[in-house]
Amino acid sequence: MYRPTVCLCILCILPSLVFGMPIAEELPLAQVDEQRSLAFGSAVRQFSDTLFLDGLEQEKNQMISPLSVLFALAMSANGATGETQIQMIEVLTNGQLNREALNLESLSYLSNLPDTVSIANSLWLNQRLSLSPTFAREAKHYYQAETTELDFSQAGSAKRINDWVSKATRNAIDSIIDSTREEMALYLINAISFKDDWRTPFEARATAKRTFHTRSGDVQAPFLNQTGYFSYAKTEGASLLTLPYQNERYAMLLILPDEKQDISDYLHAWKGKEFSTFILEQATKSQMQRIRLSLPKFESRYKDSLVDNLSRLGMTHCFSPMMADFSALLSPSSKEVVIDEVLHKTFIRVDEQGTEAAAVTAVMMRVTSMAPQDERILIFDRPFFYAILDLEAQIPLFLGVLDNPLLP
Repeated sequence: MYRPTVCLCILCILPSLVFGMPIAEELPLAQVDEQRSLAFGSAVRQFSDTLFLDGLEQEKNQMISPLSVLFALAMSANGATGETQIQMIEVLTNGQLNREALNLESLSYLSNLPDTVSIANSLWLNQRLSLSPTFAREAKHYYQAETTELDFSQAGSAKRINDWVSKATRNAIDSIIDSTREEMALYLINAISFKDDWRTPFEARATAKRTFHTRSGDVQAPFLNQTGYFSYAKTEGASLLTLPYQNERYAMLLILPDEKQDISDYLHAWKGKEFSTFILEQATKSQMQRIRLSLPKFESRYKDSLVDNLSRLGMTHCFSPMMADFSALLSPSSKEVVIDEVLHKTFIRVDEQGTEAAAVTAVMMRVTSMAPQDERILIFDRPFFYAILDLEAQIPLFLGVLDNPLLP
């Protein structure tokens, strides 16, 4: 049985600070907190939709954790000023929260996690530089991020960072960088780990091979098999099924497109719409239906640079040596800092017992001057979408597409 064991201020504020705009009269603090929490959930859902749907590729296993990306970039935004910070916060929150409110909601979320999910943040600083005390204090307070100084000219520095990544993800992801470079100023890293059993496990003796129809040809893959009552919905173009975990706060939602519907076409049609809101509603409001279910048993890894994706969403200044302003990051203050890379790496394993998933996001910063009741049969035997959802916070943790269960 899976046993999750690893990791990866209360402020009195005026209501006018919650969303970054004045309002006519002050609201009770409890109401302000509730509005800010709702805005955070909405912001995470919209960021998840734009980041995931913008980066879809054909005929490829993909999975991202938008929440991991958001936390890593939110930490980074605390070191930015001016238009650089404005762009970053706008992309991350769709204008629904200002920097202070995003920090407060990040702290609230990180402080109220069950053992099923662990989230860890860390800062790795070039020992030739010093962080702004304010930036370091906010990273530790709001994101529980400790700072470690390293000699980036030494090969052992990358191993130190990768060892932290491995521990924070329960060995699911063993590395995020190949080496450190002397011209790098700072690595800001977020790690998310999820591990839980199905509420009703699949029997190992029922696992059997069958054909999975990839877009480039058929393959034989092991399938998990179970008959029971599941939350199910049939919508235009697809069937949706929810698999609950032991911790009822979380669930996996699966979308199987109709036989003549391609999963990429189905997902692309959701661009500009509230996709995450839709799947969360389906996961909680669909009717129970007796289903004869066949689901591939799979393990998948994914790695990608997110610089182009984030730039297309409007986050451009932070990547430009001419435009970036991270003057609140270092001490003494310097504007000669730019985000060099945003790397994202994920892992998922789905088997008879449950699900293990992990994600790591590394923001790499460089100093530019240095260098119905009848039984239905649902067989997921063609490319499909899946998501691991936080039903309590109403946000997605992981979003993915399985194109081929045999590919890593």
